[in-house]
Amino acid sequence: MDQNFLSKTSIIILIVGVCLLELQCSSSKSTKEHKESETTESWNAGDVYKGKNGWIEARAGNMPLVISAPHGGTYKPDEIPERSGSDIVTVRDMNTIELALQVEQALLSSYDVQPFVVINHLHRSKLDMNRDIKEATSGNKEAETPWYNYHNYIESALEKAIDEFGFAIFIDLHGHGHDKQRLELGYALTKQEIKENYRHPEKTDELVSKSSLYNLLREKNQETGNKLKELFTGEMAFGTLMEDEGIEATPSKQDPYPLEKDSYFTGGYNTRRYTSTNYPKTFGWQIESNYDGLRESEGGREKFAQAFAKAINTYMMEHKNYKPN
Repeated sequence: MDQNFLSKTSIIILIVGVCLLELQCSSSKSTKEHKESETTESWNAGDVYKGKNGWIEARAGNMPLVISAPHGGTYKPDEIPERSGSDIVTVRDMNTIELALQVEQALLSSYDVQPFVVINHLHRSKLDMNRDIKEATSGNKEAETPWYNYHNYIESALEKAIDEFGFAIFIDLHGHGHDKQRLELGYALTKQEIKENYRHPEKTDELVSKSSLYNLLREKNQETGNKLKELFTGEMAFGTLMEDEGIEATPSKQDPYPLEKDSYFTGGYNTRRYTSTNYPKTFGWQIESNYDGLRESEGGREKFAQAFAKAINTYMMEHKNYKPN
């Protein structure tokens, strides 16, 4: 056989082998298994961290925004029993993981920044990440490890964001099946309380400390019902900014509060936990996204993602003097 042919073949094999090795190294750099001893200093934007069996995923960012997607998972491992008991909700929020990832991509492509994103890939029938551990697991010991894994990732993401920027916005991303096709922004207040604040802001100062925006208003020494109303329905309220981009939302200037007959989610365990005074540098809200015209299609999710990217940056610039890179 021709010696030149053998030499050329050997070189080709060597090049292919080097490329495969580099690809494997690159993959191991960007996707890492979580280590309990790992500090947030080792988190680099774009890195992906996964817990046992890939059930829980954390995507490191470089902006003061942490997005949690607790109810979009599809995994149903046999080793975790089905949740059971009265009032147990097991319905999955379809396409909310996809929605979170499209938000991540929209922020990266339009502003060259990335949010921290924490994803639960387990089905809600196995584990509910928006409940305290007892209700979340229905007492199943096998579900406790991923529950802690998920919330440890959120803690780590908030810590990293606060270390770098001095604050963090926490968004718990969900999907609803209610009749009105709009975003429901949950600030840890009932629809009656939001309505009362809108109509009589001067009489509702006590609602400030109950809301998920308390840490923002407290930091700015603006703990009044009037300032809370401004954050719900003012020109620079998040809901108003989303409406300006063609995404209907309540509360907002355009839709100031849910009506008495309307279904409405106020914000659950995650929102209340991570915006409490135990996390004094964090504030945020729950987003319940509609399915029709939004989560159902890639085009709808892309429209939401682009609107969200613009709205959240405008919001942070207005209320925290934050500017993307």
